[in-house]
This record gives sequence, C-alpha cells and structure tokens, in this order.
Amino acid sequence: MSSKLPHLLGPGGFLQARREGASYMVENRPYVPSLIVDLNDETTVVNAAKVILSCAGGINADIETKSIRDTATAKVSIMSGGLTNALFRVDIDDGKQQSVTTSLLVRIFGAEGMIDRDKETANFARLCNAKGSVVHSQLDYLGRFGDGCVSGRVETLIPNMRAATICDLREKEDLVLEVTRQMARLHYGFDIPDYLLEKDTMGGEEGENNCCQPQPVLWDVLASWNDELITKISQACSSDLRLVNIFCSALFGDTLQFNSIAAHDDDDKRESALTEMMSHMAQQLNRETRWIQDHVSEHHPDAPIAFCHNDVNAGNILVDGRLDSGDSSCYDRDSVATIDYEYGALNYTMYDMANFICEHCGGNDNGIPDYKLMPSLELQRKLVQEYIEERDRVMDNAATKHGGEYEEVTKLLSQMQTFQMVSHLYWGTWGILQGASELLEGEYEIENIKSRIVGELDIDSWDNLRYGKNRLDRYRQHKQSMLETGQKQMSYLYNSGRL
Repeated sequence: MSSKLPHLLGPGGFLQARREGASYMVENRPYVPSLIVDLNDETTVVNAAKVILSCAGGINADIETKSIRDTATAKVSIMSGGLTNALFRVDIDDGKQQSVTTSLLVRIFGAEGMIDRDKETANFARLCNAKGSVVHSQLDYLGRFGDGCVSGRVETLIPNMRAATICDLREKEDLVLEVTRQMARLHYGFDIPDYLLEKDTMGGEEGENNCCQPQPVLWDVLASWNDELITKISQACSSDLRLVNIFCSALFGDTLQFNSIAAHDDDDKRESALTEMMSHMAQQLNRETRWIQDHVSEHHPDAPIAFCHNDVNAGNILVDGRLDSGDSSCYDRDSVATIDYEYGALNYTMYDMANFICEHCGGNDNGIPDYKLMPSLELQRKLVQEYIEERDRVMDNAATKHGGEYEEVTKLLSQMQTFQMVSHLYWGTWGILQGASELLEGEYEIENIKSRIVGELDIDSWDNLRYGKNRLDRYRQHKQSMLETGQKQMSYLYNSGRL
C-alpha cells in the first residue's frame, strides 16, 4: 500500500498533503490527513493505529475508506505522563494461530499553535532515520494522521521501558551521565536538515540554494509567545478585571499594579486603560527577552548552536525497568532512551544541558520545583566533562584531550549558568501562556485562581499558571544574583544554595 503513495519531503510535504486533501508518504512515512480521531471514542484511536501501521507495511487496509480488512484485534489504554499531548497505548494482535502482538503509541497533539507540528514531525522522522547512533535503536515514527484540531501520529513503544523519575536523576549518577552523552550525540551526530536552515520552507521540496548559518530559535519563540500571551491575557482580562493583577503577579512578581482600571465606571475609559496596561505589559515582556538575549550575545558570543532536544526532563527519559534491582552502571544507549522531541530545534547546546540541570528540580507533577535538588557545581562540572568527551568521540576529535580541556569545561560551565536563567524565563512564559489558554477555555474557576497559583489549592495536581509563576520567580532571583555578584561569582552562589 505504501508504495502506491506519492512521496514528499520536509515540513512542506505535510502542508501540500493538507492543501490537496490527499494521502502522501512524507519523509517516507504515511500521512493521512482525512483520518480522524475522537478522543472520546477509543475505537477511532485503534483504527488510526491500524491504518497507519498498514500503510507503513504492517497489516492490510484500505487507505481510501480508512478501514481495516483483516481479523486483527486490539486493545487500548490511556498512558500517563503527557503534559502537552494525549497518549494512548494500542496493542494489536494479528489474529493468527501463533499470534504476534504489536504495541504502538498513539500521540494526539496538544499545545495547539505553540508547536509547528509539520516541522516537528519532519524532525522526528529524520531523527528516527538515525536511530542507533543518535536516538534509541527501537524508537521509530510510523505515520501521521488528522487535519485540524485533533491530529497526531503513531510511534513505536520500546519494550521493558518505564519513565524515569526525579528520584532516578537524584540517585543514579550513571543514568544522568548517559543522558548527557545522548545529548552530545544528538548535538554533534545529527545532520541538520536543510529545511531548518532555509528562509522559506513552505514548498513540498527542500531548497538547494537558500540555506543560511544555524540560528537559535530561542529568541523568536519567546517573542512569539510574548505576543500570543498579551493577546490571550487581554481577552481574559476584558471579561473579568480581577485577573489583571493576578497575571501581573505571575509574570512580574507583584512589581506592577493596575488597580485604577477597575475604578473607571465608564466602559470606554476602562477599555482604554486596559489597552494601555496591555501595552505596558508587552513592553515589559519584550524588554526582558531583549535583555537576556543581549546578555548572551555579550558574554557568550561563540556559544555553540546545534539541533537540540530543548525539553530533557525525567518524563522524557525512558529507562529499562529490568535494571531497577540491578547494577545502575549498566545504563547505556540500549537501556536509556531520550524521547519526545516536540520542542526540538536549533538552539544553544548549553541551553539543552542547562535545561536538563533545571529539570532535576521537578515540578512536573504539582507545578512547584524544589530548587534544593539542583545538582551541585561539582556534578555539573563532571557532566560537562562527560559531554565534551562524548562530543569528541562523535566528531573523532582529540583536540581537548591534548590540552585546553580545563578552559573549555570552565567556559561551557559558565554558559550553563546563564542558560539555566534562560530556561526559567522560557518555561515560565510557557506555563503562563498555557494557563491563559486554559482560562479562556473555561478550565479555571476565576474565584480560585489566585489560591491555585500560590499553592493553597489543588496542590497535588498540575497547574500551568502555578508552574509558570514559580519558574519566573526563579528567573528573577537568578538575574538579581547575577547583577549583584557578576557572572564569575554567580555559579558559586547559585549552586551553593545561596541564591
């Protein structure tokens, strides 16, 4: 069946398929835009898994009617751990006498508008083409479905794996070292696709003469999130002015107050005051982004840029559960898998490392990171050394083995300290933006929103606004310490718990 589908490459291939309303092989995997999944109907999840598996060369199906023409049976179960996406495990039995069960992951995309799913899925396909050298040998992307609000893809499930925990990161240094090696292999072993270097990726074919030097997506993403955030906050506050100071508190730490808006009896004056306040908030957000971007450019002008994961946390690390009662020194590329590359993009390599350091503090369960769990400066230095050694193995480069290693470790460690601050700003903004979207969708009770943010209510459940506020609070603390002590002394204070 797959051989009958025409082939396209790059993010533009997905766009072309949707424009034509036709099924294509994009990045050598089937994309069926008209295949629809209903989150409340598990049979549609199973059908999506079966059709994609069929088109990828598994069982027999009719791609036009999107139906299965065999005796394969399946069961579906909801998987936990996805903050952004809805995850389903589908086990398909081929129905034969000596049955063979194929286990698949069906991922329904979330975070609508925040992630370019065409580019992200094309990236994931390229990564899976390099499985074994860059990603886990059993990690694979089988195909994509849907066009509109509910869309997603089908992936393989790696057997015997479980999600890592914050406790794993704290207690199993060999695991953390392997994850560090995997980041180095990703940064220096993955060939950056041409479309990530192109100025225009809207066509179905990759350009040949339109490439430029790698540029980090970090600043453009923050700028776009700032714009979207102001739009959503303005929409939310226009219906309930009590939200004004709540968002100000979450974003700026109670440094801005706009009580005068509510005092206007005249609707026109109140709307004008709200517009003025939103303009002021936008300036404040953009000023902060420009400040940290200028700081990076001034102090780390030659910071390396490569394709990065950008979201390596415990939930995005799988470990072989069979090692739980054994020797943790067995953690290697076969027993550890870094997954979920949906935020993967060109970025500063030490941002990837710094973000992983910050994720040791958790918070992905209740929105409250515990910064006492921050790895020591000694361990961070060890991780940087391991990173350099793995990078040199990938690049077959012996330069740092013959002098200069101490200087490079110190240099990269300094970059990591700065990019930890950037990580707090990035995910803090992300959390507030996600929370603002939920608020507009009616998922928050306005009467309880302040209590939830400060952790007085629903403390045992995830809360985007609470998480965003906590990360931004940490950003401000980190920035203040750096301004007071200077770049050289900041790392000591930060990692000795004095920040």
